[in-house]
Amino acid sequence: MSDDVKIPYPRSLQEIVGALLFASESPLSASDLREAIRSVEQEEGESSEVAEVYRTCTAKEIEAALRGLEKALDVADAGMQLVCTGGSYRLQTAPTCGRYVRALLKLDRPNRLGRASLETLAIIAYRQPLTKSEIEDIRGVDVSANIKTLMDLQLIRLVGKSELPGHPFLYGTTPLFLEHFGLASLQQLNELDPTLQRSNPKKKAEQYKRPDKPDEPEMLGAAESPETPETPETPETPDNPEASEELESSEDSEKPTTPEDDDDFIIDDTPDEFDDDDEDEDDEEEEDEDDENDEDAGDAGDPDDPDRV
Repeated sequence: MSDDVKIPYPRSLQEIVGALLFASESPLSASDLREAIRSVEQEEGESSEVAEVYRTCTAKEIEAALRGLEKALDVADAGMQLVCTGGSYRLQTAPTCGRYVRALLKLDRPNRLGRASLETLAIIAYRQPLTKSEIEDIRGVDVSANIKTLMDLQLIRLVGKSELPGHPFLYGTTPLFLEHFGLASLQQLNELDPTLQRSNPKKKAEQYKRPDKPDEPEMLGAAESPETPETPETPETPDNPEASEELESSEDSEKPTTPEDDDDFIIDDTPDEFDDDDEDEDDEEEEDEDDENDEDAGDAGDPDDPDRV
């Protein structure tokens, strides 16, 4: 009897897929699983037919095995579940058993995100890629501290720079974001709430491109300067006396008028002291005339005067 113990082939492709996911330290995609299965060579004494079936597995067969494994774990209540995050699959413990797993591993209670950080993360998830100023326009407050917290937790990352003035950074989610929230892809965000629909990333990215400049006309020469309109030449003054007279008259009309040019303009150079004396003399003459008139009126108008003739 031979000392070598032959291990039989797995009973199904689903069994192989479950073993690979359990042994892997990182999530595996369907192509990774297929490549690992097809890389196994047939050993001596083994049935070539069975080995050939596994070595020639297709992508559809791998997907069918993954769906079967997911259902088997749900039915078995094994405390494990199959999770797809970002197109990759992995086995993880059920959320209902989290407290017991933390007690076994001596882990503290996980940190929870605050309301402000969750709102900022939701805006980035649904509207990515977008700039910090756009997030602040939606929330109405400064989000610098929230972005730093999410960056430290590796839930968001820089996905590029905008071509707009200033070249602000564009933010987007990371694969860890999908893993943390148990999402297969960002498309599942639309299924969480029908009223919230994720923006189209391609159309969103086009908003941050610099607008194309209009086609410039071909330049005939680099040193050519734009043509300036020709000004009509005016005839010289000696050759055209009529034109000179018109020019002189227009120049005279444009000159501002001064007091010297106005004949009716009179300047009173008489000192103020002489003006006062003249006014006093005029006032005295007027008073004398008023007294004489009063005397004449008094002589003629008094009937009882005995001297009246």
